[in-house]
Amino acid sequence: MVTAKICGEDGVLSYLGTVGGAISRSKYRISDIYEIRLRAGQRVVLETARGRAVIDRTVSAEEIGECIKCFCNYSLHSFEKELKEGFITLKGGHRAGFCGTAVIKNGAFEGIKDISSINIRVAREIIGAGDFLRSVVFDEDFNGLLICGRPMSGKTTVLRDLCRIIGDKYKLALVDERGEIAAVYGGVPQNNVGAYTDVLNGYGKAEGIDIATKTLSPEYIACDEITGFESCAKLCLNSGVKMIFTLHCGSIEQAKETEIVKTGVISHIAFLGGKIGQITERLAVR
Repeated sequence: MVTAKICGEDGVLSYLGTVGGAISRSKYRISDIYEIRLRAGQRVVLETARGRAVIDRTVSAEEIGECIKCFCNYSLHSFEKELKEGFITLKGGHRAGFCGTAVIKNGAFEGIKDISSINIRVAREIIGAGDFLRSVVFDEDFNGLLICGRPMSGKTTVLRDLCRIIGDKYKLALVDERGEIAAVYGGVPQNNVGAYTDVLNGYGKAEGIDIATKTLSPEYIACDEITGFESCAKLCLNSGVKMIFTLHCGSIEQAKETEIVKTGVISHIAFLGGKIGQITERLAVR
């Protein structure tokens, strides 16, 4: 049975001050909202289960700045790395991305100033989202799974639940670079990612996969967005570790032509389409 909950539901709107209050008083429930977009001088825009919606509440530049301070617990210097990268992971695994004016120093990007827009992706933990792939990842011939689909298709949601399923049975190393999967807060995962799962929170994929392979003796390794780290995946295969990754693409045919599949480390591909988290195609590569 599939059951869903919003991670840190009570707190996600509290980061937004009076703007969050306006959203809570609207006809849209937080459980129906996938994204919250705030743009200076513009009205609030929501991406919901029923489509795009506009709240009759204009956001000021000052409110954008106050939201950023709140995201950083009013200690901006403690979040210098996140501010430079353009996103902050909030309690509950919600991700706040933002943009503004680029700061360039000696020809290199140094960070962002005059932040003018924010997009919050509301994290969801859907128990049962990975059940359709249970037989795949536990098959004795399984080596690697690529969960692919377009943006907002539910790749991370399915990956999160697969971590729970695998991590309750086998040793799993989860490289959670952006903190969206386990939603670690104060050192404790808020999402259920399995009793035997070790979470490498905030690690880059290359460093996380290398450390996990050498020090944690995992039976499985999972991470989001594997593009550009194909050599790391091949290292896992040569070490006898099974892998689960996600990838942005528009079709299962496109997925078959990607570098990660060409390395030979992927034995199965699952493509998500239609409703969020719905597996529409499944393919055994070999």
